[in-house]
Amino acid sequence: MLERWLDYVFFAGLEISILGIPALIGLMYATPENEVKLAGLTAIAACSMAAATFRGEFVKLGDWPAAGDPYTMPLRSAYYSATIALAAYVGAIAHAETGVPGVGMAGATVVSIGAMAIVPRVVSGFRGLANRVASSRS
Repeated sequence: MLERWLDYVFFAGLEISILGIPALIGLMYATPENEVKLAGLTAIAACSMAAATFRGEFVKLGDWPAAGDPYTMPLRSAYYSATIALAAYVGAIAHAETGVPGVGMAGATVVSIGAMAIVPRVVSGFRGLANRVASSRS
């Protein structure tokens, strides 16, 4: 079971790192520099582990899109980028305000896990919207 989960973590990390590139480019120039980078790395790790846990159905929260699903790729790229950016800023603010790196890491982790938990709802909502738009054109 651990090997299966680690397999999911590896591929989720790959997916989130690649699709989250827009946020990562923005975070390269963000300040406070050290706090943002620590929280950003924490967000990528937490998102990867959460996505692996939910996609592998170790915790069932809905149907996740397949990792290579080309139809949801633009949505997932925007969503993962927004999640990484938001988690990095929440973590950086918490770290800067308290002076404790662990508080910033915890903040980034909470935001990341919460955002990954609702991915199935977000994707199904956009699919429903696309179906309604398509049916209204017919």
